[in-house]
Amino acid sequence: MRVMSSSTAELTPEFGILSGRWAQYQDLGDVPFGAMWCVVPPGGCADTDRHAERELVVVVQGSADIHASGSMHKVEAGQAALLDREEAHILANSSTQDPLVTLSIYWLPADQTTDQATGQEDHSDAR
Repeated sequence: MRVMSSSTAELTPEFGILSGRWAQYQDLGDVPFGAMWCVVPPGGCADTDRHAERELVVVVQGSADIHASGSMHKVEAGQAALLDREEAHILANSSTQDPLVTLSIYWLPADQTTDQATGQEDHSDAR
């Protein structure tokens, strides 16, 4: 068993927030998805994102305001939001004090391929 923690992950600026791709974890083996920790500072938000993968956003800490499909959905710690492929979305943190931490798990439909560890697809719409 492996345990990964957002609190010890190597985070880098990406999409206007801090993210830690799971490629940083050695010896994960063959997993059928890509994943990354996302940390949004108090009052911050990610850049608008849209990609070929489906994405499951699991709120680990805080409360996320997810703007998608023309509306805003509040997703609390312990909840998850499933985004469809090509669905434009923005992840925002309305808290003025606490960071928002999410785990983003993403995968391509069976008719497309990607290197899930890095998120690099074999077509031009890279995540």
